[in-house]
Amino acid sequence: MDIDSHVRMAVLLVPAAALCLAAFAAPSVQGATKTLVVEAGEQARAHVPMCVDLRDTAAKVKMTDGSADVPCQVADGKLWFILDKLAAGKRKSYTVEFGAAGPAGAGVALKTGTAQIDVTIDGAAFTSYVFAPKTIGKAVLRRPYFFPAFGPAQTQMMRPYPMVQRDLPKNVRTDHPHHTGLYVAHGAVNGVDNWSVGSKAGYIVHKAFEAVVGGPVVGVIRETLDWTSVDKKPVMAETRTVRIYRLPDTARMIDIEIQCEAKYGKVTFGDTKEGGMCATRMRPELKSDSKATKGRLVNSEGQTAGAAWGKKAAWCDCSGLVDGKRVGFAIFDSPDNLRHPTTWHARTYGLLTANPFGLRHFTKGKQRGDYVLAEGKSRTWRYRVYFHVGDEKQGKVAARFADYAQPPKATWK
Repeated sequence: MDIDSHVRMAVLLVPAAALCLAAFAAPSVQGATKTLVVEAGEQARAHVPMCVDLRDTAAKVKMTDGSADVPCQVADGKLWFILDKLAAGKRKSYTVEFGAAGPAGAGVALKTGTAQIDVTIDGAAFTSYVFAPKTIGKAVLRRPYFFPAFGPAQTQMMRPYPMVQRDLPKNVRTDHPHHTGLYVAHGAVNGVDNWSVGSKAGYIVHKAFEAVVGGPVVGVIRETLDWTSVDKKPVMAETRTVRIYRLPDTARMIDIEIQCEAKYGKVTFGDTKEGGMCATRMRPELKSDSKATKGRLVNSEGQTAGAAWGKKAAWCDCSGLVDGKRVGFAIFDSPDNLRHPTTWHARTYGLLTANPFGLRHFTKGKQRGDYVLAEGKSRTWRYRVYFHVGDEKQGKVAARFADYAQPPKATWK
């Protein structure tokens, strides 16, 4: 199912507004050497994925910060790199030479099979994107998902069930077989249950990949899908763009962009708590009802454990002790998402999802969360999942959210 490289490059990287910067006076790059200046602004920066506009593109590019080469990538008129570190109020200059080759490296690599895409970062496994339906035990897994998902020091961050059926650790619950690692789903789309795996549940059907591309900075999956009824009748079209970044092994980062289109008629997202446009089922050591591992669930408003359920927050984080070391992950809600800051279907038993629609449940009937997408219209939701060492404070989750919501300024000189 591989796509020819020239087709991949033609459609690579439709950028998220929160990520890409229309740098002032973007250069015409053929044979040019330019200076790019990045300003931190009021906050310190660390390991920030950066995307800067160009007028033209070049097959080869080299970037240095004055002392060392900086991995970079050019695609779709954008220059991609990682801002490693920059103190608040400071600026950093890069020399960008177009037409020259930068250093070779493994970076983010993607290998496409008949049912899944395997993703590695510098040769180490990060995740697999399973896009074909699977029958596991009595359940049909009807929607694409990411599993496993490795965080710092190759720690597996998601619950193995139902993808793994045998020899499960004793602390792994076998409830909710529709909680498949990291995934996208919602329980009421024109009345169709696209959340559970019951006999009447719908599917999210993979149609085609428009991009499957790796590189020294970012790997990209861009996919078209249909949300359907149980008999595979299309209800809504989706274009899903996933970006996976090459960061130090103390952190991992994945962006998910979900563009929903009312291609087959009006779409109503129903008011139900059973959903998550960005959904996860964490490994048991991270859940906040685990006293043994001191699991912690907290949101950007400081609400913890059960108090975080149904509340509005810009981000939500979970962490716990795995082999004696605390690790965790956070989901960030993009500021341009519907009803930002979103409400969270965040359960102490291990489910963590961003759900902007379930307001009737979350507010005890005071608000309604139904949302109608008129025929022919589209809407995009964007999220970032950040895997980190420690709890939300050690992992500097608030600072990393600020990097996502208000990226550094970049200017060509």
